[in-house]
Amino acid sequence: MIVYPFEAGGITTRVLTAGDTGPAVLLLHGFTSRADRWQNTVTSMAAQGYRVFAPDLPGHGFAEKRLASNHSVSGYRDFVIDLMNRLGIERASLVGTSLGGHVLAAVAKEEPDRVENLVMVCSMGLEALPAEKVAAIRAGLTDMSVNAIRQRLLSVFTDPRFVTDELVREDMLINTSPGAGASLGKFGDYLSSGFNDDLVLDDLVSLDSRFPLLMIWGENDKIAPPRIAYNAHERLPHSRVAMMRQVAHTPYIENPPLFESILLKFIQGKGDVSSSDVEYRG
Repeated sequence: MIVYPFEAGGITTRVLTAGDTGPAVLLLHGFTSRADRWQNTVTSMAAQGYRVFAPDLPGHGFAEKRLASNHSVSGYRDFVIDLMNRLGIERASLVGTSLGGHVLAAVAKEEPDRVENLVMVCSMGLEALPAEKVAAIRAGLTDMSVNAIRQRLLSVFTDPRFVTDELVREDMLINTSPGAGASLGKFGDYLSSGFNDDLVLDDLVSLDSRFPLLMIWGENDKIAPPRIAYNAHERLPHSRVAMMRQVAHTPYIENPPLFESILLKFIQGKGDVSSSDVEYRG
């Protein structure tokens, strides 16, 4: 795996990549997160013959943090499309977690012919955010202390051992870096004013069967409860749900071998993983 700076959407970002040939896979992280959360998946998928890319979204990770950037789902969508153009990715399997899943679904709506597969992992954008949840997210953005970040990270993992002192400190340093607070705060403002106008479920319904769609979820997810995936599946008859047991909002970190097996089999069109740790629907 290599890591390098890259310009897309008018900003300099960071891209993790591995694999020189083969079909393209694009991995997109969630809100306040970053590309290196995908490092296990990048390496694993490249070893299976894929060209894999994981960028930092504007205002996140090591990407530039400009207040003037369009910090919204549509803004991040346009950034991803420009990134694909500049990287020469004509068509790809799009894999996004949380906000990343929402953004990649918006990419699929905009340019469906460039989507080989769409995989939404514990994704936002499939149902409206209630006002109290928006308020809680915005309040959290005002407190990037070590203790506050530790509590937020504990909510996305089932096993608290994943929340190491090193991870907490790294999150704090990145999300309090120059420009980060203003960039994340601008997205927080968007959550209040425009997020629920940019939901993607109706768009996916209109695109149903244009490309294979898989929703991978953690059964213990409290950020995006499993009912979101099941409710979306009811409206998307061609979709699949893979519910992973004993994981929460970050199944690709809590159980990488199982997550990567599910992802690989789906992308290859080889059916389901046979495991007591995952239940399929659809």
